[in-house]
Amino acid sequence: MIGYDGEWRTVKKASTAQGPMGGLAVVVTWEEGGTARFPAGDELLLGAPPPDDTTN
Repeated sequence: MIGYDGEWRTVKKASTAQGPMGGLAVVVTWEEGGTARFPAGDELLLGAPPPDDTTN
């Protein structure tokens, strides 16, 4: 999971790509739908998925 746009999202696929000015980027496809591109210098906040709460 990655903290992105104020919420945790689940990564379905990650790959690399070359940006329009030749820089490296990480391209992430989300389980929730959609994709995001992060320039190679960005910091990504990674974490484990929260445990399933089946007690409620």
